[in-house]
Amino acid sequence: MQVRRLTQATGCARRAAMPFYTVAALIALAPTFQAAGQMAERASDRAARHEVVFPVLAHVDWGEADARFGAYRSGHMHEGQDMFAPAGTRLVAIRDGVVVETGNDGGRGNYLALWSPEARSTFLYLHMLRPTPLSLGEHVRAGQPVGRVGCTGSCWGDHLHFEVRRGRGTTGAPHDPLRMLRRLAARHAARR
Repeated sequence: MQVRRLTQATGCARRAAMPFYTVAALIALAPTFQAAGQMAERASDRAARHEVVFPVLAHVDWGEADARFGAYRSGHMHEGQDMFAPAGTRLVAIRDGVVVETGNDGGRGNYLALWSPEARSTFLYLHMLRPTPLSLGEHVRAGQPVGRVGCTGSCWGDHLHFEVRRGRGTTGAPHDPLRMLRRLAARHAARR
């Protein structure tokens, strides 16, 4: 399809020529504009459905350097971010997702793994006060209660050890969640 562009001069003084399209050319482009508008609406709907929330319903202390992702700990790398809060503080699902693993394996204490297809990541909550009330395969919504802050397994004080891992499950590559968590914490604090 060829679009014809015409230029015109306005008034006595010649201004920079401004293009305008013929009615026929614009009518021909209407389906393209309509499709672009529909795509934008769908993207907006998806974004609204896939809310992301701060996983701890309280102000947290981010701890010292050894609480950070990448810190050296007893012969291995710390693969998450610790967030310190009072025992029993509610924890909620950071995103819509599916429970892919739960347990109490010693070091992790009571833990939960939520897979988010939209984020293509698994979010792990470790050291929870009690086992999660959720079951394997259960679908959760962002903001839904998943457990409480505790100190089970290998830990030194009440906190949530939070991990983000690529892919579905607990064996994907870990990624530093601190920047995302700080942004969500600020948004959470502003709403209170």
